[in-house]
Amino acid sequence: MALNNREDEGISIVRPKWPAKFANQSVDCLGRKLKRIFDQNASSDYFTSDEIRDYSYYERLLIQELEGLDQKISKGKLKPSYIAEYPRVIHADEGKIRACIYIGSFDPFQLTHLTVALRFLASDLSNSDFVVIVPEGSPDTAKPLKTDYAFRYSIAKMQIEGIFDSFIKALDLGMQADTIEIIRRFIAMHSGYTLELTHLIGSDALPIAASLISEDMRIWRKEAQQSKVDYQHSIYVVQRGDIPEMHSYLKALKEEDIQIIIDPFSVEAPSSSDFRTKQAYTIVLPTASIRERMEIIFRYHLHKSWSSDRQ
Repeated sequence: MALNNREDEGISIVRPKWPAKFANQSVDCLGRKLKRIFDQNASSDYFTSDEIRDYSYYERLLIQELEGLDQKISKGKLKPSYIAEYPRVIHADEGKIRACIYIGSFDPFQLTHLTVALRFLASDLSNSDFVVIVPEGSPDTAKPLKTDYAFRYSIAKMQIEGIFDSFIKALDLGMQADTIEIIRRFIAMHSGYTLELTHLIGSDALPIAASLISEDMRIWRKEAQQSKVDYQHSIYVVQRGDIPEMHSYLKALKEEDIQIIIDPFSVEAPSSSDFRTKQAYTIVLPTASIRERMEIIFRYHLHKSWSSDRQ
């Protein structure tokens, strides 16, 4: 892959070269918007060489996933649709919706989550046409310092809206809701449709998902029946961190007649704790709306890069 550089304080910062054009119009539009964001970062006086290096790491990941997404669309395995007004406006091919729901604390939602969502869509193992992002809003005694739901949702929305409108959508479904309630609400939104829903989870969430799946499916199937939704459920597992022994968990899920897909690649990227504990701003996609909110941090150099050795 050809590279372009930026000179900063005598240090050459290597950035990946973006493709001149993607074959699919929706992917090309997304690629141009993302490239513009990273170009603005690289030309900004706010960011140091450490920050540009961090962002270049994500640039490579995103380019890779966009290329895979482009190829998948060319093969006819994914059909992009404009989802900016979803679910008020639902585009369904012959009444069928192939959606993925990605639920988490997202404290904050960040570039790792975006990469996971795009990797899922680009994978030949997945069969969804778009991903819905929903922060959980239920109280969690294990995370007493979790940021309030409305703020976490707004941060996700500022990184997605107007950029990923053909592939990823942040939905305000999580207020005072855990995963069970969020998916129940999502099913209820699709009365009269066939809904092929994939639940995207990290391998760290697999044990609890398996322990609750029987009760979860009872609630979701009941909602589907009441809402007249032809409902199909599958789970796509992204490998993160220490991978648990999966056999017993997969058995519990398969007993509920759920299709399980394990992504063969592990996601190695900074976590949200890098943002909170190390002040590593560079794990968040700095769209125009994000940067407007955070300009004071840049001007007073309160941000740090997650890849540096600074503590």
